[in-house]
Amino acid sequence: MRKFYPICLIVIAIFATCTSAKKSSSAQNISLPSIDSFRTADLFFLTADKQLVYYQNADRILPTNKIEAGKKKHVLTEAPTNLSDLSFSFKDTIRTIKDFINDTRTVGIIVLKNDTILFEKYNKIQPTSKWINFSVAKSVTSLLYGAAIQDGYIKSLDQKVTQFIPELAGSVYDSVSLENLLQMASGVAWKEDPRDRESDLMKVARLEGTQGWPAIVSYLSKLKLAAAPGTKFNYNTIETNLAALILQRVVGKTLSEYLSEKIWKPFGMHSDANWVKSRSLGIELGGCCISATLRDYALLGLFAMNNGIDLSGKQVLDPGWMKRATTAARSNPGYGYYWWLGSSPRYFASGSFGQQIEIDPSKKIVIAVQSHWPTAYSSYYVGYIDAMIGAMMSKF
Repeated sequence: MRKFYPICLIVIAIFATCTSAKKSSSAQNISLPSIDSFRTADLFFLTADKQLVYYQNADRILPTNKIEAGKKKHVLTEAPTNLSDLSFSFKDTIRTIKDFINDTRTVGIIVLKNDTILFEKYNKIQPTSKWINFSVAKSVTSLLYGAAIQDGYIKSLDQKVTQFIPELAGSVYDSVSLENLLQMASGVAWKEDPRDRESDLMKVARLEGTQGWPAIVSYLSKLKLAAAPGTKFNYNTIETNLAALILQRVVGKTLSEYLSEKIWKPFGMHSDANWVKSRSLGIELGGCCISATLRDYALLGLFAMNNGIDLSGKQVLDPGWMKRATTAARSNPGYGYYWWLGSSPRYFASGSFGQQIEIDPSKKIVIAVQSHWPTAYSSYYVGYIDAMIGAMMSKF
């Protein structure tokens, strides 16, 4: 089963805020917005030139926590492959990599085979640019759950949400497990439509902006079950933030600190990164908005493909985590624990506007793509990126 790109507007509309002062980009001569003029949800309504600037400057227009890299870097060797002659069919037309980059407004593509870079291409950004990844962050949250289990902070995914968020005790969340959250299968009745001001999404967004966490707890406590937990897939972004809150509470530090400690430093990421955080709770958004370089996105894929073993050989994730996380849920055969499932054995992290990390363990290949599509989601662009990645996988 192929991609369904969740509209990440939902994530950032709920826990959005801005704190930076006005600065300007010399490269594009476009001024970055001030705290008073920009909200995170505005990322979804930008012109192409503003996307190009804002998407690589999220830490200057949004509140973020830093994900620190260490001194030791993951050594990547380079064995460039000429793909100028690579062609593939899409919509009854023969396409090239150049066509794909131009047609989908791709700014970066990298292909790794183990520790070797086979292909790397940048378009209008630099190798040091930190590009926002939207819902790719969900898969990173999944990795952190694997680390928390390995560290003993979480005993079982059968544990219920209210064991960690007692504010919700007495609500439907008494019967919702951590696994249900990670599979988007809580069963909680929830309407997620940013176009409808009376949807649950938009009501909670308004509460977050005016009354904060206590009001959100009150709202969530009144929700009902629409299906038995674990039986029905229903995309619910507020629950990715519940997952983040649980993580922060059990590990006793920010998600950025934990990510730095467990993956960013020990796996030798090349650069610091940033993770957007909420206004009302000050926690990172469990479902959105890490900004990192293209090579570090590829290294995240490599870390997952290597089953969570760091450069020293230490097992960071629970040994069976990646297998569990990429096993089809009963509620959705195309979804695991915040990972999307492709043609077996491939799996991937995906985000709005064309962000993707695709992993093929059988070929030992990771492909990472950064883009700024003109729309957050489109079956046309999804099909296009599928065809391109398929052609690349066949090449290598």
